[in-house]
Amino acid sequence: MSEESENAARRAGLSSNVLGVIWMMAAVSLLTGMFGIAKVLMQTMPIAEVGMFRFLTSLLFLIPWLATNGLGVLKTERPFAHFWRAFFGATSLLAGIYAVHHMLLADATVLTFTIPLWSIIMAAVFLGERIRFRRALATIIGFGGILLVVQPQTGIEPAALVALLAAILATCALTTMKKLTRTEPSNRIVFYFLFYGLVILAIPASLDFKVPEGIEWVWLFGLGFVGSTGQYCLTRAYAAGEMTIIAPLDYMRIIIATGIGFVFFGEIPDIWAIFGGAIVILSCGYIVRREAMLKKSSGPENGGN
Repeated sequence: MSEESENAARRAGLSSNVLGVIWMMAAVSLLTGMFGIAKVLMQTMPIAEVGMFRFLTSLLFLIPWLATNGLGVLKTERPFAHFWRAFFGATSLLAGIYAVHHMLLADATVLTFTIPLWSIIMAAVFLGERIRFRRALATIIGFGGILLVVQPQTGIEPAALVALLAAILATCALTTMKKLTRTEPSNRIVFYFLFYGLVILAIPASLDFKVPEGIEWVWLFGLGFVGSTGQYCLTRAYAAGEMTIIAPLDYMRIIIATGIGFVFFGEIPDIWAIFGGAIVILSCGYIVRREAMLKKSSGPENGGN
């Protein structure tokens, strides 16, 4: 959806949060697919190099935008905010693909679902957004559904701790991105995320570099396309809607990850996965429905929870 079509949607009566939901659903689908591609690539390539190429190939897809609009579109008064958003995002990506490499795709994914809980807290502390009780409760219930889907193994595994670290870093990146969207256009945010991320990950990648071969190049460009498009959708989602509305929709990644795991890696969901998935969908659906009802209310006093 382009900015013109988004404006048309607003004129047709769609709220900002509904548009944010649409963007977010596209983002989680693409970004979950990105980790599936990364899991394939890491069978033959070093982890840090896969992360570096994710930024490099994604950056290439922005060349037409730069060629059309000129370097002037990169002018910003917030270079340090862009750097920190990229730092948190790049380190989160590296930790995430490490976890994906050493764990089942669904297990690694579920551990990132502390993100909505952290996001709601950070949105209140740093962005001044109001936490509504029913949203928070639906988020917690959805997290319980995710645990039923994956049934994570008991005990402490290094890869699981890395996955949790990825979630915390991703939350920092999302909070920084949300603040950037108040003054910066989406393409500029994505460009600096990819540029700084490439520089950051090029350092560890250079220590164990392997020249890609054959089909690896195809997967790498697919990784870049899916990743850059997903990041663009994610940026537009958080620019359009409230963080406490958009963040819980990240739950849908577990459904997508389970499907990818089944089709490409032979992971077979059981009855608990189906039951937990239903809980996730219902909790997210409640949040969206509740928001729509509040929009129809006559005043802010009716939307206190």
